[in-house]
Amino acid sequence: MNPPCGRCKKPVYPTEKINCLDKYWHKGCFSCEVCKMALSMTNYKGFEKKPYCSMHYPKTSFTIVTDTPENLRLKQQSMLNSQALYKEEFEKNKGKGFSVVVDTPEMQRVKKTQDQISNVSAVPYWNILRGRFSSSAV
Repeated sequence: MNPPCGRCKKPVYPTEKINCLDKYWHKGCFSCEVCKMALSMTNYKGFEKKPYCSMHYPKTSFTIVTDTPENLRLKQQSMLNSQALYKEEFEKNKGKGFSVVVDTPEMQRVKKTQDQISNVSAVPYWNILRGRFSSSAV
């Protein structure tokens, strides 16, 4: 009889089995517990007989003594860089169309500058050089 998969508990046949963390896995089931990224024998990290990617491998949390502002900043930064957050946001917004671009002050400044450039009156350069321009053209 074929052994059950460590994740889905269905039988794992010899052609698709991965033997790791004292369990057998389907190739598709051997993924990170947190972000579900596909793992291989070379890039997984095991914790309590569960596979994790290097980004989500459980680490010891800081104690109150070591909760320095720098450590808290690094913890927050690693959460922001996590692909799980991006993937979750993508899956949530999939099929809802395009995302809205926010008008930041920088974008408003660029738009204003472009409008000003495009609205400059077109007085022929040759007439300016020759001194032949009327007050209505300027």
